[in-house]
Amino acid sequence: MNRFRPYGIIALLSLCCLFGCDKDKGESSEQAKTPRIKKKSRLLTPKSNTKFVLGESISFELKSDLTIDSVLLDDGVKTTRYDELAFEWLSKDMGTGKQRLRLDVYGEGQKETHYARLTFLSDVAPIKYTYEIVKELNHDPTAYTQGLFFSGDTLFESTGREGQSRLIKKRLDGKEYKSVNLPSEYFGEGSTEWEDKIIMLTWTGNTGFVFDRSLKQTGTFHYSHEGWGITTYGDTLIVSDGSEVLHLLDPRDFSEIGKLEVYDHKRKVNRLNELEMINGLLYANIYLEEEIVAIDPATGKVVQRIDMSGISSKLNTRDVDVLNGIAYKANSDQLFVTGKLWPKLFEVKFIPTN
Repeated sequence: MNRFRPYGIIALLSLCCLFGCDKDKGESSEQAKTPRIKKKSRLLTPKSNTKFVLGESISFELKSDLTIDSVLLDDGVKTTRYDELAFEWLSKDMGTGKQRLRLDVYGEGQKETHYARLTFLSDVAPIKYTYEIVKELNHDPTAYTQGLFFSGDTLFESTGREGQSRLIKKRLDGKEYKSVNLPSEYFGEGSTEWEDKIIMLTWTGNTGFVFDRSLKQTGTFHYSHEGWGITTYGDTLIVSDGSEVLHLLDPRDFSEIGKLEVYDHKRKVNRLNELEMINGLLYANIYLEEEIVAIDPATGKVVQRIDMSGISSKLNTRDVDVLNGIAYKANSDQLFVTGKLWPKLFEVKFIPTN
């Protein structure tokens, strides 16, 4: 008889599981039937993802079953109080792109929160520019240029491709003082300086490298998006990821402290690549285009479009890649551009087309 006892135990356990499972299903069913707390107010207008122009007056309307005491609208810059369910709000302090506004509705001792998700276009049409070549200088035709900037009279350049990525310190005539290779698994991208640090991104490696001015590596940091271009704006690093979004990083710990979305008066402007701050404006070349845009770093507005058409045709070779490299020499007010595998570095001037 002993040999039959295990079968009895198995049968008993099966019955327990069956009733236990049914009990769990009953509890889950009851929980699923628990109603959500229904809000007594709702936002009628504006509808989500509606596009507006910066500075435009926007009509808000809410509906509520409560006797309303007030509505507080938080736009991320300031909070404004309204005593009615319908009101006008002026969008003058917003940045371009997708923005979220918070509305807190107070009434009969209760508070309910709603969000308005809106998209803002620039309120100015970009001024159109073209360019003039001032001088042509030699540039390493094997350099897959990803970043370019001056520190005094010294030109720093970062290059890409796995196994070929370097950070280079050189003279304007192309003579190298020193260079350092990235580990072969990384595809190098943009570079910039902050205080006594040289900072270089990688494309999809989610890793940045930190060097001192002698190009000795002193650290690394990590980020969650692709790395394309980078520049310094005071105590903020501005990083592009190939979209219309610019990430704002604290250079002390490389934490993300904000974002900008870049728009002109018609649409978002994406494929932002190499970056350079020049006299308070952020310049970015558009990947795969012979075009540079100037951006207001406070709002994300595109305020200039520089048509660089035909500059690559002056290289007299087909073995080149795209425009990618803007460097401003502040101590002599000179501006230089180059590209990936370009044998020339061009000193240029931007000229209004009007």
